[in-house]
Amino acid sequence: MAIFDWLKTRKALTLDEVRRAEIKLGIKENQTLGKLEKLEKEREEIFARGAKIKSPAHRRQMARIYDTKSQGVRILERDLAMTSKELTTLSAVKLALERQKNAKEGISKLLHRVDEAELMTLLEDDKVTQEMYVEKLNSVLSSVTEGASPLPENLGREGNEVMDIWQKMDEGEIESFDDALKLADKKVREKTREAEI
Repeated sequence: MAIFDWLKTRKALTLDEVRRAEIKLGIKENQTLGKLEKLEKEREEIFARGAKIKSPAHRRQMARIYDTKSQGVRILERDLAMTSKELTTLSAVKLALERQKNAKEGISKLLHRVDEAELMTLLEDDKVTQEMYVEKLNSVLSSVTEGASPLPENLGREGNEVMDIWQKMDEGEIESFDDALKLADKKVREKTREAEI
């Protein structure tokens, strides 16, 4: 989904349209994740097979296939990063729409005041992390929703707690899968309670 093209074609963007777009992007994200997991598994299998082969010609062929699969993994990872930024953009637009619901200025006028070229560059740039993108998106949308409280600090940082838990598992700080899963569930429940307050 070319997010800015989609937003520009809507004259009167509704909350329902944004929610539907979020669902579609969520489906795309899940499909891309499935493809990525399959490709990563295939790549690991190719590597394992190549390690067992002694023939240089056969190994060269396995190395070429491994390289091709690796390129596919990088492409899918880039797609996932972009989809994540697009989902963050929609979340921010949804929040801005909710705030502007009773205001006279519509979301289309609000979006015209956003530096679209700059956001588009940030969206497509692989070097721009999710955190950097969220920071810029928050500053842009906070400036166009004058008078409203700033957008939530954690916008676009969903899953950070789980990422931290996985990192601790990788480093051996958490050894048990069950303990890690319980901790992740606990963090999600805490976050939900905070959001409800």
